[in-house]
Parts: sequence; C-alpha cells; structure tokens
Amino acid sequence: MKKRVVLVANSASMIDHFNRDNIRLLQEKGCDVTVAANFREGNSSTDEKIESFRRWLVEEDIDIVDLPIPRKPYQIGKAIRSTRLLADYMKEKPCVLMHCQTPFGGVCGRLAAKRFRKKQGMKVIYFAHGFHFFKGASPKNYMIYYPIERHYARITDLLLTSNDEDFRAAQKFPCKDVRFVPGVGVDTDKIHDITADRTALLNEQGIPKNAKLILVGAELIPRKNVETAIRAFARMKDRNTFLLICGKGEMQEELRQLSLLEGVSERVRFLGYRTDLTSIMHMVDCLLFTSRQEGLSVVMLSAMAAGLPVVASDIRGNRDLLDHETGRSYLLPVEDADAYADKLDALLASPEEMKRQGEANYRWIKERFDLSIVSSMMSEIYDGFLVKDQSL
Repeated sequence: MKKRVVLVANSASMIDHFNRDNIRLLQEKGCDVTVAANFREGNSSTDEKIESFRRWLVEEDIDIVDLPIPRKPYQIGKAIRSTRLLADYMKEKPCVLMHCQTPFGGVCGRLAAKRFRKKQGMKVIYFAHGFHFFKGASPKNYMIYYPIERHYARITDLLLTSNDEDFRAAQKFPCKDVRFVPGVGVDTDKIHDITADRTALLNEQGIPKNAKLILVGAELIPRKNVETAIRAFARMKDRNTFLLICGKGEMQEELRQLSLLEGVSERVRFLGYRTDLTSIMHMVDCLLFTSRQEGLSVVMLSAMAAGLPVVASDIRGNRDLLDHETGRSYLLPVEDADAYADKLDALLASPEEMKRQGEANYRWIKERFDLSIVSSMMSEIYDGFLVKDQSL
C-alpha cells in the first residue's frame, strides 16, 4: 500500500505556483498525493488557470479536497468547516505526512492532523512562507499572528522558513525542529535563457521602440503596495519610460485612478495576470518591487534569474535576495516614492550599471536559490519522514 501525503494551503494557486516540484518529488518516491486547498476563492491567478491546474491534478491521479479555507482571521466558520472536511478525508484515506503552508492552511491543516499524529503517528511539516508578524509589522499583526504561530508550532514536527528573520523567530517556538529552505526555488538557467520578442510587446502595448520599460509584477492588493510604485514612476525625471503592471486584484480600478491623478496614465499599462511573466522580464529594463510584506518573493527570484536589475523595498525576504555586492543599495524605504524615483533615474541612465547589477543578481540566485538546491533539500526532508516505518 502506497504512503499518502497531503499538501494543504489557503489557495489552489499557492499549490500550483509553489508546489508542483514537491508533488513531483513525492510521486517519484512512490507516494499517493492529495491536494487540499480553496479552489474557489482567494486565488491570485485566473479562474481559467485554476481550472487548468485542477485538470492537471486529475490527470496525475491526485486527490482534490476543495476546502473553504479563509484568508481573514474573523472567518471562523470557514476555518471550522475546512478542518472538519480535511479530518473526515484523512479518516477515510489515512496520510503518513502532511505538508501545510500559509497561515490559515497551516492552522486548519494542523488542527485536522492533531488526532492522527497521536493515534497513527502522522507527521506534519509546516512551511512558513513569511510570518505575518515581522519587524515593521503593525501591533495588530503581532497580537493576532504571533500567538497563533507559536501555539501551532506544538503540532509541528518540522517548521520550514524561507528567510533569515523568520528562521531566527521560529527558533524560539516550541517546535520539534526548525530549518531554513531558500524559498521554493526557480529554474535559474531556464529563466535566464528565455528568448523574448520585445518588439512584439511594444507593438501590442503601443509603446515607442526607444522607450525604457519598468516592470511591476504583483497581486493588486494593499500588501503589495503598487500605489507607491505608481507614485515613484510619476516622480521620475526620465519621461521616456513606461510602467508595465502585471497582476490582478481588488485594487485594480483604484490603481488606474491613481495613475490618472498622478498624470502618468498614458505611460502606465495594466497587463493583468500573465502566464508569460518570465518572458516579459526579458523585454523590460528593470523590476520595481515595492511590497510591504514578503517571505521570499518568487517574482524577485525570477527577475534576478533573468538577469534584471531590481529596485525593491527594504523588507524581510528582499534583504535575503539583494544583500550581495552593491545590491543592498537597491533596497529603499517602503513608502519613499522619491527614493525609488531617484534610484530608477540613476539606474536607467547607466546601461553599464544595469548590466553589472543584472549579472550580479543572476549569479547570486544561481548559487543560492536555484530550484536544484531547493529540490535536493526538500527530497532529503521528505525522505527523513517517509523512510521510517509508520503504521496506519
């Protein structure tokens, strides 16, 4: 009988974007895999993309547990229903290992797993892709999320973190084991070697051939702080620039209005959710990333792997990525639109610096955050749990 492993997250898009390689690893180890997540709400990708992911899971003979996992702490009813549905599933189909992630995926998953850990020896891995409490977070975030994360660490056999600040915080939790994994990894060479047609993008968007392109890749929600990116763009002295915003979210119309108010709407393009984002990274001159909160950004990882220079907010996670050579000077105060504008003007005025910084970014990601490194670590972690005899 095959061992069954269940992957749990708030949203199906989280599993789709960040766990396909983990699914592959588990299948190669002879495991049956189950995906438990919310396929209907809270996804950062389109409905079509989620449906495509669902079809892929079915084709791979992977069980799907569609949970109403919430994204807000006050949606207690959804959390309770999700916990019950997941527990009922695991009672019918026992699992030897749970790999859960995201705050409420982690809570619902570990609550559901609690009795199976005691009775059946089931093990639990929790991957914290960025705690909601961090240096600079609001007191409210600390009051809500710190006690939750600390408490549920007791129902965790291994807690994984993706950045240095979270790793140091997690070491104080009552958890059996805490380890650092450098994010979800990116296929550095595959991204770096993409061939892209910049002219086609310029024609598609009605942009002059000699224009400089700044990319923003982010979900259009308050946490991603795209409004500061637009304000920074409006303050730039170089007017031969266009801002490409890739992503979808609740703030889209608000951000469109902001670009009008700032007088730059004619040079801002909202491209929506793009499945070809890594190709677009080869068509632009730099990435602007003004997020207020990150664990370890896959957008930044991918942009750096593509050889792009990056101007980013000085926050947890971003520091792990840009803390190399002169990269630290490209980390700026989160809300300081003037500082972003000045840095962008100076960068775009120097092709030599853009090239030097882009090459340094690529080397840094390849050496420390490549998918092969993460896959090797995750394979070893899974083996540590799966090779042991576990009676069901």
